[in-house]
Amino acid sequence: MLNGQGNASFEVPNIRTDFNRLIHMPITNSDQQTTSEIHTALDSDLIEDRANLNNSNRHVECTDCHNPHRVLKNRLFNNTGGTQAGTHNHTAGHTNIASGVLRGGWGVEPVYGSNSFDPTNFPISYDVKRGDGGDGASTAVSSSHVTREYQICLKCHSDYAYGANPPNLGNTGGGTSPGVNDVNQYTNQAIEFNAPATHRGQTSTADSGAAAAYSSNNHRSWHPVIGNTGRSLAIRNAGNANFLAPWNGAANVGSQTMYCSDCHGSNTAAGTSAPSGGENGNPWGPHGSNNNFILKGAWGESTGGGGTQSDLCFKCHSYTLYATRGDGSSGFGGNSDPNLHSFHADKIGQLRCSWCHVAVPHGWKNKGLLVNLNDVGPEAGLAAGTQVRNNTTAGYTNGPYYLNALNKIVNFATSGNWDETDCGSAGAPGNGQVGRDWMRDSNENCENPP
Repeated sequence: MLNGQGNASFEVPNIRTDFNRLIHMPITNSDQQTTSEIHTALDSDLIEDRANLNNSNRHVECTDCHNPHRVLKNRLFNNTGGTQAGTHNHTAGHTNIASGVLRGGWGVEPVYGSNSFDPTNFPISYDVKRGDGGDGASTAVSSSHVTREYQICLKCHSDYAYGANPPNLGNTGGGTSPGVNDVNQYTNQAIEFNAPATHRGQTSTADSGAAAAYSSNNHRSWHPVIGNTGRSLAIRNAGNANFLAPWNGAANVGSQTMYCSDCHGSNTAAGTSAPSGGENGNPWGPHGSNNNFILKGAWGESTGGGGTQSDLCFKCHSYTLYATRGDGSSGFGGNSDPNLHSFHADKIGQLRCSWCHVAVPHGWKNKGLLVNLNDVGPEAGLAAGTQVRNNTTAGYTNGPYYLNALNKIVNFATSGNWDETDCGSAGAPGNGQVGRDWMRDSNENCENPP
């Protein structure tokens, strides 16, 4: 493997260790679902027949992600990244453009016909990306070759591979066991990461998948893997201290993008998603991890509580400002406090992220990845606008998207303008109370949450 400069004298990361971790890609024969795996490279692009990606032949090989004849050591796949580094530039102004290790691989770009979040609302088609554009090739997402890491991931982690029937967790070796976080099947990440241009910034939309009664000041939200959010610090009414490096560049919040491998990979130190040693250190990429779902930190219903500073969310988000009584402002702020995360942590002790946020935080039908138990719908097998967790203090779990959830929203507010009366029961079959009366005193109270 050359580095684009004709120099093969450099070290490569040790991925064997990651493949031997507790949770890992099913790369060995014993991990794979069949004893005679079908893997046919059709041409020099190493394209594989789409039928070979289905549930009965679930597998992974090195060449599913990498083209060994084309990879190079450069921050960008087109050899214009300057530094000869092992992976992408993980600094302020972060992008999602593929690095040199993915040069010349093949992948897919979803083509959307709808903005609505609904697990059965598939993209209308996929554009197959293939070939090697060469040095200086276009980085435009419309290019015929792969320009983004997610394009490689989505050929297996979407309906492109498994159609209308996602595979079960545990149907291959090395994977997360069924039932973890109440998840039993893979989710469709092409649906989840949809980043509609009309939902960027702060707006009201009628096509997010939320019921009509909850469309005001509401829109889809997502981690910016496919596209940026358009939600700057000014729009968020927040400070950049809510984020950790490299996501905390004040001019970049809302315009930056990220990789799947910023969250998926082997464990990293508390407060960072970068492996030890940086770009040329321990391997990036979702080869293996000691955490479920090949995550860089643990994620579950205890995340946000005491002793969870090394959990996934706090690789990028400030543990102090989100989970403890810390100073600063947040989009979830209002007249009573500019940071209502900290305000609530001060009132009831340590928070739990999944009380209020979706349990698969790729993307969602509501702003801020917020769950709304007044409006549970097709994502849980129910009609839009169904109210759950009624007249009980117990949390609501219905995988994959609800994990001990408590949050009920009556009105979505613009960032920085939340009031206690925005939260509460929408009425029957709930208790009909809002604000402090609902949160502290009602039969759905959050005084001593599970």
